[in-house]
Amino acid sequence: MAMNSAASQMVTNPNFTSASLYVGDLSPDVTEALLFEIFNAVGPVASIRVCRDAVTRRSLGYAYVNFHSMLDAERALDTM
Repeated sequence: MAMNSAASQMVTNPNFTSASLYVGDLSPDVTEALLFEIFNAVGPVASIRVCRDAVTRRSLGYAYVNFHSMLDAERALDTM
């Protein structure tokens, strides 16, 4: 599993700050539940989306992990 900090998107709102991390090079067996277990250990995860083929529903090998806090997303980049 690889995270590309250049591909991470930081979304800012006056009321809160959140961050979305791109996670690539995933095995086809990786699920949202597994990613949640791994990344939630770093900080509270808002949502996770494993991108899948529209017809076969097979994983495309990448996902987006959305954190409530930009600091938690940065910690994930630093520790994984």
